[in-house]
Parts: sequence; structure tokens; C-alpha cells
Amino acid sequence: MKKILTMGALLILFLFALVPAQAEMRGFVKGDGYVYVNFGEYPYEKDGTVRPVLWRVLDVQDNRALLLTEYLIDTDQIIFVIDQKVIEDHSYRRISTFEESDLFPKLSTEYLDRLLGSDPLRNALIPEANGATVFLLNDKDYMNIAYGFENAQWAEWPNRIKSHEAQGTPYAIKQRGLYVAYQNDCSPYWVATVKSNTDYKLQIVGFNGHLSWGAYTRVNIGLRLSVRLDLNQLEITGGAGTKQSPYTFAYTGSSAAAQPASAAQPAETEQPVETEQPAPVYAPAETAAPVVEPQPAAAPVVQQPLYTLAPDTPPSYDRFPTYAPLSTDVPKAQTNSALLYTLPPATPSPTTPPTQEPALEPTAEPAAAEKNTVTLSFVGDCSIGDSAQYTTAKSSYHTCLKNNGYAWPFSLVKNYLESDDLTVANLEVVFTTRTNHADKTYYLKGDPAFVQVLTEGSIEMVNTVNNHCMDFMDGGYTDSLATLDSAGIKHFGTINPGLANSHDDLGLVEVDGIMFGFIGWSYPQEYDLKNISNRILMLRSQGAEVVVVSLHWGRETYMTPESWQATFAKNVLDAGADMIWGHHPHVIQPIGIYQGKPILFSTGNFTFGTMSDVNPATGIFQVTYEKTESGPVLKELKVIPCTTQRSPDFRPKELTEQKDRLGVFKYLTFKKAPYMIENPPASFLETGVIQFENGQMVQ
Repeated sequence: MKKILTMGALLILFLFALVPAQAEMRGFVKGDGYVYVNFGEYPYEKDGTVRPVLWRVLDVQDNRALLLTEYLIDTDQIIFVIDQKVIEDHSYRRISTFEESDLFPKLSTEYLDRLLGSDPLRNALIPEANGATVFLLNDKDYMNIAYGFENAQWAEWPNRIKSHEAQGTPYAIKQRGLYVAYQNDCSPYWVATVKSNTDYKLQIVGFNGHLSWGAYTRVNIGLRLSVRLDLNQLEITGGAGTKQSPYTFAYTGSSAAAQPASAAQPAETEQPVETEQPAPVYAPAETAAPVVEPQPAAAPVVQQPLYTLAPDTPPSYDRFPTYAPLSTDVPKAQTNSALLYTLPPATPSPTTPPTQEPALEPTAEPAAAEKNTVTLSFVGDCSIGDSAQYTTAKSSYHTCLKNNGYAWPFSLVKNYLESDDLTVANLEVVFTTRTNHADKTYYLKGDPAFVQVLTEGSIEMVNTVNNHCMDFMDGGYTDSLATLDSAGIKHFGTINPGLANSHDDLGLVEVDGIMFGFIGWSYPQEYDLKNISNRILMLRSQGAEVVVVSLHWGRETYMTPESWQATFAKNVLDAGADMIWGHHPHVIQPIGIYQGKPILFSTGNFTFGTMSDVNPATGIFQVTYEKTESGPVLKELKVIPCTTQRSPDFRPKELTEQKDRLGVFKYLTFKKAPYMIENPPASFLETGVIQFENGQMVQ
């Protein structure tokens, strides 16, 4: 009996320890350490498996909790530069505050989306004074003893400041390349403090815990994120607050309005909550576009600075270009008017004949029924050539065309490309005879005569802006445009806006009575939204009824887009675009539908001369618009599943076996769709077709 009573008492104590208590939410206490919570999800395992994110609670004041991730969960760059010469010359863009960095706007968009998605817990986030809801601590925070840190910046080797150390997750180390020191398995991570705008330094915590200044172009600096929570909106639902058994939260939806953390205003009177309504959506980064979604008043959004290429900076086109801040947008005087193309009508326009004897009037034939729909086809990366050092190889694209002729590359799918009304491709090669090339590993080149591959394949229009368009400098790019013009191939794309070698071609083409506008952008970043928005408005002012934004973006060989891309795409569509057409990863990625508008995150390779060993699934992506009295409306998105063939064939071909077709359709469907973006309907896996009615996808 005594043994039973003892066991019963222990069981009661154990159960009592598991009972959550709001009073236990506290900051760091010397001797007792930290309280820990699970909040949000993020890839954790080296294979990308998602796990709850563990945070330590640094401080709780006025029922507001400051949290810090226990681990380094990812890596990123403060300034996105990868060109080694630019790094060595210190010629990359200078910043004087962390808010001017490339990383700052991504924290409260890309990383927030990845952490919380559409989870209503995100509504408990309290924005900082600069508008950020996800942020990095500064150097003073990391020396605050009230947060449990040592009040020290340096220690003599081999001593370490252990309270500053942190380890990376297996995902951050194995998948994202986070640097790990051999001595103690710790990694360096960022602190949001810039030394000056001339010393090219930003504060980092070194792997040994030292606070020091490091060049902010390193690619392997870790991210140890912070958030501030309004505990009035949260209820502890489980856990004991320990590292082994962290607290878990549920969103209650009842709170005083959250003010920025540095604001001194008292909280507003609590408003009644309409529980039938969905949780309010977060505010995206500000753009020039009208916002369709309702936005929460509690999160002020800071206007991001606008950037253009620095005049004294040689651009690198392997990754993001480097930037210098401007106070205003690119003047309209530097932006070319849209290039107006009109496809030849089925019947030539009548002209005034020379004077001649009157002829008998022919009997009027019945007028043909007017075509009521227009179908556009989009295909992915087309590199009609090779990296210049391989043009004479037996397996090269040059050799293939020499042996098989210009009609060869699209010969297996030409029937689809001929039967549509307009075919658009991403042209990822330079048509030139020049030899002076950019300092990079692969510089893609095709003989100017290769433009006949496009004309033979019924490709009528191309995007020309991508990471290879300047492989042979501005002269090579100009050669390409001239070659396309001479062959009658329409083109569009914006590069280096505002510079002497800028090209700002907006495509405007009338197809069977519908005016389509096209914008091409390479490696878009948050501050490009304003530029893209302005070009959408320009196309609209010139009569564009449907605007397609082409984005060369994303991580190469990854079959799923990053969360920042979903946020960026939604902002572009909110700015007035009708469709996003993506490319660059060399593999296809899922299709998303946002408020009835398609997002083709990546259309993969189609015919690629320097194609590496990547997933060959690809397709012809067709959108059909119907003409109505109120304007064109989207009726159908159809994917013709294909496989792209490697050297020495290079021809895409349609997949006819149902199991092969199903494989492509599965790649084009999210396992978990991003916030506010819909997956194709279930029927898509069988048919490859998405139907639309009244501006919405038919399930």
C-alpha cells in the first residue's frame, strides 16, 4: 500500500508539472534560466523535414514576450553578392542601416511565411518600430545580462563567450551550407547593427561567441531570429516551459491592439472579436499597387528604399546584381514605351487598288464566325546554343543543328506551338559572334543564324532578360535584340534600368482582338515591386487588357519555390498583373492560383544546350482567354506534359503514357500550398486542365 501511495503521489506531481500556467511565462531569471516555447514550424532535418521551432523567452514585460530561436535555422546574405571580384574590390552596394539591407524585408515576408504560413498565431506578433515582425537582435541585446547574456564583446582565445554561441539545425548546415566550427560545433550568425556605410561591415556573433564586425557578403552567416508576442492573444495549451517540454500556444483572438514595441502609447480599448470571421491577414510589404486584401491596422509597413544598379559597379549576372539606393523611381524618360506588335490578321487588310475599269461586284460570302477565344503557350528555358568553350564538341547544340537542321529542336511538339495563337519562350542564350565575354564559368552563345530555330518552331515571342543575357556584355545583348528583330521575333525584358546600357522593353501585342502586355524581370527583389508596378500601369495606359509578368527567379534544381516567391508573386498580382510566368530553376515547380490568377513558379527547361543532369519533366503551359463585352476573362489553363531530352537530341517531346503524365501533374501540385494560394483542383492530376468561371478557379 505504501508503494502504491508513493507512486500515486509521484503521478500527481508529474501531472501537475504538465499543467500549463500563464504565470510561468517569464523572461530569463538567474539561477532558473529560460522558459522555452514551440512557435511555428521550419525545415529542421537535413532532408528538409519540418519540425516545430524552439525559442527561448528572453524577456516578458507588460505581457509582451521577446523570443529568440534556440538554433540557427537558416542562412542568408545581407547584400546579395556572389561575384568574387566585386567582393574583393568592396564595390558592392553600401548600407548605413540594417533596414537598407536585402535581408531586412525578407524577414517579415519570406521567413515569416515559412515559419507560420496561414497560422492565426501570426496575428499575435507585435511589430517593431521599423515595421518588422521578424527581426534580428542588435549588439546591445547580446550584451544584456537581463536577457541571460554575458556583458562582454571580446574574450581572449581560447576563452569563449558561451552565452552568445548557437548551433545550426541539420537543415541549415547540410542543405543551406551554414558554416560550423570544428572546435565546438557552433556557427556565426548576424546581429542587426551596421558599423558604417563605408567600412562594409555588419555585426556578427562568431562561432566562438565573440561579437565582431564581418563583411556582409558572406553566404554562410546564420539566422537566429527574434519575434515579440502579445501574450494577451495567446493561451498556453501544453508543455512545461522547459527545453525538453516547451510550452505550446493557441491563438485566442482577444487582445488589446498591439502597438510597435518602442511606442509609448497606451494600448487601445479591447474591441469585441467576431469569431465567425477568419483571422486577419498580415500586411505585405508596401508596393505602389492597390491592396485587395484587408489589412490589420496594428502593423505599420515601412516603405522600402528603391534601388538601381550602381554606375561604378560591374554587374554580376550569375546571381542578383548589386545595387545603389535612389530616392525616387526611374524617371519615365528613361523607360521606353512598350513595343507594339500586331500579329498578322488572317485576312490581309484591304489597300486602295490602282485606277482600273470597274469590276463586277462578287457575291458576298457568309462571314466566318469570329474567333471568341485566344490561347497563349508558355515554355521554359530555351538555350539554343552552348557555353562558348563547348561549341565544337560532338555532343553540342551547335553540332546537333549542323547535323539535323534548324527545324529539329521543336519538331516533336511543333503541332501544339503552331495551333495556338501566340507562343512565348524564355531565351537563355546570346545570339552573337563576339568573343569578349563576362568573367564566369558558363557563357552561353548561339550563332545568330540559330534564330531560325525559333521561326521554324513557331516561337513568336521571347523573354530576353535572365542571368545569361549579358554573358557577352551589352554588345552581345544588343546583337541578340537586333537578330530577333531581323527575324520578326517579338521580345521584352527590363535590365539595368536607369543606366547608360539599360534596356527597358515592354512587350505589347494584339492577338485576335485582345491586347497582351509583357514585362520581363530577372532575379526580382522586394524593392523591385515599385518598378514592376509602374510598368504594369504603363502597359495598362497603352491598352493592355491582360498583363503577364515574366520572372527569372528561384533556386536552381529545386522542385518547390521558396516562400518569399509566393509573397512576391501575390504582391505583383495585387499590383495589377494577371499572371506570373516563372523560369530559371531548370525544373518545373507547382502551379498556384491566387484570387483566380495563375502563378507558374517555374516552367522548367524546354530545350537547353548546356543542360545538366536535372529532372527532365517539363511542359507546354497554355492559357486561354475568352473575349467578353467587359473584356477578356481567363477560361482555362492547360498543361501538355513533356520531357526534355538531353544531349545530343535536345528535343522536348510530349508524354503519352498516363503514368508519365500523372508524374508531371504531381510535380505541378503543392503538397502544402502557400498562404492564400490555391492548388489546382483534384481533377488536374487526371486531365492537366484547370477551368475558370467568373474569375475564379472551378474546383
